[in-house]
Amino acid sequence: MLGLGAAAPEELHLAFLSGGGEVGQLIGALEWERTSLGPIQKWSQGLKSTISLILRSPVPIVTLWGEDGVMIYNDAYSVFADRRHPQILGSKVREGWPEVAHFNDHVMKVVLAGGTLAYRDQELTLNRSGNAEQVWMNLDYSPILDDDGRPAGVIAIVVETTAKVAAERWRKSELDRQRQMFEQAPGFIAMLAGRDHVFELTNAAYRQLIGHRDVLGMTVRHALPEVDGQGFIDLLDRVYATGEPFIGSSVKASLQRAPGAAQEERLIDFVYQPVRNPNGDVVGVFVQGNDVTERLVAETALRNSEAQFRTFAEAMPNHVWTASAEGQLTWFNPRVYEYSGAVGGELDGDRWAKIVHPEDVENAAKHWETAIREGVFYETEFRLRRHDGVFRWHIARAVPILDQHGSRLQWIGTNTDIDDQKSDAQALAVSERRLQLSQSAAGIVALEVDIASGHVFGSDGFWDLWGLSPRPYAHVGDLEDIVLDSDRDVRSNAETRKQGTAAANVEYRIRRPDTGELRWVSRHIDFVRDAAGKPIKMFGIMQDITERKEAEARQEMLKYELEHRIKNILAMVGAIASQTLRNAESVETARSAFNERLRAIADVHDLLNDTRWTNASMAKVVEGAIAAFPTGQITTSGPAISINPKMALTLALAVNELGTNSLKYGALSVPGGRVTIEWSIAKPPSRAENPTFVWKWSETGGPKVVAPDRKGFGTFLIERVFGIDFGGAVQHTFNPDGLECVLTAPLPSNDRPPTRYA
Repeated sequence: MLGLGAAAPEELHLAFLSGGGEVGQLIGALEWERTSLGPIQKWSQGLKSTISLILRSPVPIVTLWGEDGVMIYNDAYSVFADRRHPQILGSKVREGWPEVAHFNDHVMKVVLAGGTLAYRDQELTLNRSGNAEQVWMNLDYSPILDDDGRPAGVIAIVVETTAKVAAERWRKSELDRQRQMFEQAPGFIAMLAGRDHVFELTNAAYRQLIGHRDVLGMTVRHALPEVDGQGFIDLLDRVYATGEPFIGSSVKASLQRAPGAAQEERLIDFVYQPVRNPNGDVVGVFVQGNDVTERLVAETALRNSEAQFRTFAEAMPNHVWTASAEGQLTWFNPRVYEYSGAVGGELDGDRWAKIVHPEDVENAAKHWETAIREGVFYETEFRLRRHDGVFRWHIARAVPILDQHGSRLQWIGTNTDIDDQKSDAQALAVSERRLQLSQSAAGIVALEVDIASGHVFGSDGFWDLWGLSPRPYAHVGDLEDIVLDSDRDVRSNAETRKQGTAAANVEYRIRRPDTGELRWVSRHIDFVRDAAGKPIKMFGIMQDITERKEAEARQEMLKYELEHRIKNILAMVGAIASQTLRNAESVETARSAFNERLRAIADVHDLLNDTRWTNASMAKVVEGAIAAFPTGQITTSGPAISINPKMALTLALAVNELGTNSLKYGALSVPGGRVTIEWSIAKPPSRAENPTFVWKWSETGGPKVVAPDRKGFGTFLIERVFGIDFGGAVQHTFNPDGLECVLTAPLPSNDRPPTRYA
């Protein structure tokens, strides 16, 4: 229809769609007279120019025209809309994307007022292909101005960033996984930045090596002052300056491993590896190594004679001891005697138990007997009494020394002080308990889902949140059945858990099995993945947010109600002012008419305030509206009928206009004139039909009536607004002996079904 050649005369109005692709052809074929934009032939040049511009853009763009936000977009946006296209072309944006209606309402309100909006990586839930999906987008909104410079519509540039956001989250999970591996590595690791060698990262093994000091953000010289002068800082400077790595083997380091304690000598294997930026410049040093002190002790014992071993062991900061093949202790290095205060020979044989805490002796002896009997590695923990009577936790390890035939010669063992680590572990347990109590106080529960088995494990309070009795675990399907059917697309399912694509933060409703109560819950999760990036666990927290949801709903309802009322009042006052000034003969006439109309509105507002704006009595509305006129000349009658606020305002204005005209030109302008206001309910032909409501204004005894030459605002208000707001029609009859105004409309819904008919 829209080719590249000259357009046929009857298609000249579609020339602006030329080159507009598939969507351009759809626009030309759409019946636009069914929309608020009207026939395409009557579109303004500004509208056509805007559409022509976006149709040629490769970027997804949609325009939203008028108060309804009628959608016109380009080919790129049709790809974004997926299965929603082409049904949403020409539709109202609220109907085209109902799942984000509130978001789009805000956009229309701000931009049609002349503002602009921009969102980056905005998260929304859209139903583009038959299923709800979480998407992220960059959104830019600007007003489209009409020929008068007023906003006539909204232009939106839509760029989907879902893939980018997913990639960033995957990278974060990978970084977390690498950090976890880094933290749990058996060897010590540290990352130093800059020429001053500032600690950026350390793992558990490194912190153990340096006595669990908090060194992050500090230089090596400041964090570990005892190493200054031992050559390590000089080596770091050389690696940073030359970019050449350094490998050290069995290097002696004197370290303070506890606050206020004396320095200990440790033997370490380590590598200083330069770290370079993308330009090849050295920006830091990576430190990796192992504390080989205990291993070297054992190796030395194997390689050297007993005398050589003892010489080395005596210099060790740890407790070192030997035992016979049968398990009788035969020698201790000086560190044992310095620590315990015992004298040489006092702890030989099985007398070592005298410095072990009485509660730990039985367990330590049991493990030692097992190791001797089976010839296996010995390891246990016990408390040893220091010379001042204080007991500190130690970990004891021993290995059997074998000859070339595999026969056991002796045992070599060490005791390492782990009291600080034990204290840290206890503090961590207390911290975890505090976290549990804090979560409980905040109504937060934790969950863990094993994706392979579908088993769900919950913290204290988790099962109560779901209305279930406490249990070790439950299958995820049992919990899914508790979620409302209408919210099943919001929660995770087997596929989204398997793929790791389940929405991180969602809210949905459940029906508790124990009470049948409907509750809102929020759920926040993340995935733990294996080395291949496959999700294996889903961790998260949940919270009952029913009270918050109910409060938000009440707040939202009040907000919209207030906005709606203010907008209606301002629109009505604006329309009255505009029409009054337009049809007035003088400023004084306009002022008087405007004041009377505002008085009518104010009286009805007072009446509606008494009923909290729910409904009003027709009789009271009429009674208030005629109060400013000669009420002795006016008769009212009719059944009790309740009308809504909009009808009440329109009725008051209509009575005011009829009364004003009557006072000037009609029955109320002379003492003998009469006005009759009556209303009735007509019985419908059948039960299937709704009853009809008839309202009538009749004048008699006034001057001769002549139909006016032109229609002013009052006539417009009565014939158009009065009839439309009641859903019916108004008929004016200018009888010579008096005006008659009749409204015929369906009975207001507040009074159906009627109890009496006229």
